Amino acid sequence: MLISNEGGRLMKPMYFPENINWLVCSDFDETFFAHDLSNAEDVKELDDYIALHAKDSNILFGIVSASTIEMIKHCLDIGHFNYYPHFISSNSGTELRYYIDGKEIYDKDYEQELLKRGFSKTTILDVETQLKSEGIPLKIQEPFINAPFSRNYYYKESIPEVDAANFERIRQLASENHLVVNISKCNPLIGDPADHYDVDFFPDSAGKGAIVKYLIRKFKVPAAQTIAFGDSGNDIKMLNAVKHGYLVSNATPEAKKLYPHVAEHTYSKGILTMLTHIIK
Repeated sequence: MLISNEGGRLMKPMYFPENINWLVCSDFDETFFAHDLSNAEDVKELDDYIALHAKDSNILFGIVSASTIEMIKHCLDIGHFNYYPHFISSNSGTELRYYIDGKEIYDKDYEQELLKRGFSKTTILDVETQLKSEGIPLKIQEPFINAPFSRNYYYKESIPEVDAANFERIRQLASENHLVVNISKCNPLIGDPADHYDVDFFPDSAGKGAIVKYLIRKFKVPAAQTIAFGDSGNDIKMLNAVKHGYLVSNATPEAKKLYPHVAEHTYSKGILTMLTHIIK
């Protein structure tokens, strides 16, 4: 059965292993997906590798991204991909969907975990209002405005000392309200404005690191057989949540200062090189 993606292009679902030996998670923008669409052969090689080893090595592969599910599906459509991943976690690890036998299945159990903790998006809006009253304005990122469990903003750079103090205050308010906040330099390659930071809020029970830990528990994956890839500061918690975490070599300078393990190559080639080295 084929999955009809945006634009009508058909993508094949991968074999979904019954007993999972390896969990492989990848950030999307500028990690798994190159916005300049320059790496068609590398994408095909990685695509074929994952599809093959999903069956013979019982690999579960998926995307863990700050982007919306609509943005991810659009990029899968315009990229050079032939296969859908086994799962996509969107909106900073607050939503989780599986792709099994050509069908999309939303993980309601994960959603219930977030709801049981009493999260309300009003909490984030209250933090936004408080920061504005203190002279720390955040600009909402419109594509994420309807995300149920998260909210994403831009913060414009100013004087480094002022930025550092403002970031400390943002983190303090987030912590007081049981929120996690990721603050990382924007990447203009994915359409973000230059000289800005991403400021992403979500419940402290969610996020990229939390979704990886949830998948490890859910599918009983051995901790030693967990792998993740990223390119920016908001991927660090995910990389720290697995045994084998790597930045691709095109990662931002900020991310490379925060995390020591960097693949030799960029994008899909970097991912494939590390997978063939780790999974024997």
